[in-house]
Amino acid sequence: MIYCIGDSFTFGEELPDTNSAWPILLGNLLDRPVVNLGKPATGNYRMVKRTMDSVLSGDAELVVIGWTDPARQEFADDIGITDLWAGREHRRMQSCNDHRINLIKYMTAYDVPGYYYTKWLRQIILVQSFCKANQVRCIMFNACSSEDWHKLYLDKNAQLAKHIDSTDFVGWPYSGSGIWTHGMPKGPNGHFLEEGHVAVANKIFNHIQNESTDTRV
Repeated sequence: MIYCIGDSFTFGEELPDTNSAWPILLGNLLDRPVVNLGKPATGNYRMVKRTMDSVLSGDAELVVIGWTDPARQEFADDIGITDLWAGREHRRMQSCNDHRINLIKYMTAYDVPGYYYTKWLRQIILVQSFCKANQVRCIMFNACSSEDWHKLYLDKNAQLAKHIDSTDFVGWPYSGSGIWTHGMPKGPNGHFLEEGHVAVANKIFNHIQNESTDTRV
């Protein structure tokens, strides 16, 4: 089983049919069953949890993660578990209670992007180590604007970043689906459409075909 984990770009947001999303296309190319665990408005910590769940399910032969913006942080309150995007949550305030509004205002006012980036690097290292320990291959890529974060903070985190295994991090560090789909049609909210999903699926498939020594996939 292939588990694909990510945000709205993995889910297939704005596609007329989410069966055209890159996880499904990748499964077709590999002739393997796929579970698309992409979810709109999700953060990287949820992806860590879903990766662990997928690996521990016992039937995972491959996990593919499309990491989102590191600033998306998970919180839990009386509303439930949700991800808030620091600096960009003003759009949702009208539908929130007072507690959530105060949380959004605090995150926006005290946004610390360098901290979020370092936290994300640690998540990458931990996920890679977990998957290797359980003998499940894990392929990763930047799905949402992370290239810009690298330009700002990678050098400052060089000692930490050297522990990241770039072998199966497609495009590490400065390339990702934003670059792979540049100039292709996008929906009103900025999500790449069918052509972009084909490009992402082909990019990951070609990486598997060209780089893999793992005969399971």
